[in-house]
Amino acid sequence: MKLTPYLLPLTLLAACTGNKPDKGKITLNENVLPECNVAIQNAVVVDHVSAPVGGRRYFYACVAAYESLVPFHKGYHSLAGQLHDLKPAPEADTSKAYCLDLIAVAAHTYVSQKLVYKEDSIANFRERKLNWYKSRVGDNMYKNSIAYGDSVGAHIVRWSKKDSFGYYRGKEAYIVKKTPGYWQPTSPEFGEAVEPKWGHIRPAAVPNASYVKIPDPEPYSESKSSRFYQITRQVYDQVTTQDSSYLKTALYWDDNPNTMVHLGHATISLLKVSPAGHWLGMFGYVARQKKYNLMQTAEGFARMSAAIFDAFIVCWDTKYRTEYIRPETAIRSLIDSSWTSPIQTPLFPEYPSGHSVVSSTVATVATAMLGEYPIIDSAEYEFGLGVRKFNNFREAADQACMSRLYGGIHFIDAIKNGIAMGNQLGKYHLEHIKTKD
Repeated sequence: MKLTPYLLPLTLLAACTGNKPDKGKITLNENVLPECNVAIQNAVVVDHVSAPVGGRRYFYACVAAYESLVPFHKGYHSLAGQLHDLKPAPEADTSKAYCLDLIAVAAHTYVSQKLVYKEDSIANFRERKLNWYKSRVGDNMYKNSIAYGDSVGAHIVRWSKKDSFGYYRGKEAYIVKKTPGYWQPTSPEFGEAVEPKWGHIRPAAVPNASYVKIPDPEPYSESKSSRFYQITRQVYDQVTTQDSSYLKTALYWDDNPNTMVHLGHATISLLKVSPAGHWLGMFGYVARQKKYNLMQTAEGFARMSAAIFDAFIVCWDTKYRTEYIRPETAIRSLIDSSWTSPIQTPLFPEYPSGHSVVSSTVATVATAMLGEYPIIDSAEYEFGLGVRKFNNFREAADQACMSRLYGGIHFIDAIKNGIAMGNQLGKYHLEHIKTKD
């Protein structure tokens, strides 16, 4: 059992003698928040939700955990007044006995349970965690901690309901344009466009979804002397001539929780981590290696999940404004009518690359917080894709960005300009969000 240094001597004595601590403020598990995020990851896989929806779940849950801990840590600042429409959380009676990590677990799981479709996926995790704490802390501390964590969680859920998510999703179907150069549904599903109204969701911190500007994509052309044909040919040649290591990189960073494979009459869903889950998992690794305390970890998750949330909104706003053609569609029309991308092309417009925007945003924020820190990334291990080592977050982000060319699902311009968009977004978050003195 780990007790924080400022614990009252009486509580420390009680813990040493085998009694459950029921006074003061204690922390039993500094590393519990990564476990909470894994529970969300599992729910994302079970629910088969899109990457932006997954990012939304992490964002609100991570903010709830952070806000629940702020009253107990001098020098840290609430995100109220910094994130759009977020009001101060309920005040904590700091004279009561609390287990701080239990507060954070309660707040995090209260929110995530409300945002998933199959509540049992979070409810069972929450029950197991609460029972673990119940066997280790006194009744007053247990009840106080859950009550306060849940009150903050309820506060964040009320805030989340005002982001327009419930209003826009499913209200209007995307109408596919038949004009050459515009996005068309791609194999194997040829399904409807994913999240066409995501750009209307309330951002976390940026002024609006159109805040970051990048150049418009290359105009469509069927001329073999055009630059559009050249960048289309680049994707085709890259995929056709690359060795297996490039394909492995594309698969590693695929991060598409909705990938479908058809085997005869059977349709199989491949289980994969979402982009937000992948990047937050990497931060969780660094937090453990650097021996971050509970508050430092909560701060990192809150900042990074907010940046990811904004990255999806700004990226999707541009995607559905430009409605740009995917390489698969262009290659089939101009080069090879039977060609398919080696990883499944996502069902939404091409420009810019979502991975490039999200990854570069995260790399900008994480580098400012952590510096040049080596990473062992095992986020894909349980999905059979092994472990990768990176010297820092920027190196990992650059690989994630280029993986979209290796996978045949993005033109080079979407990657390069997506990186520029992500870098600007990350810089905005660093300049406008203050979490501590």
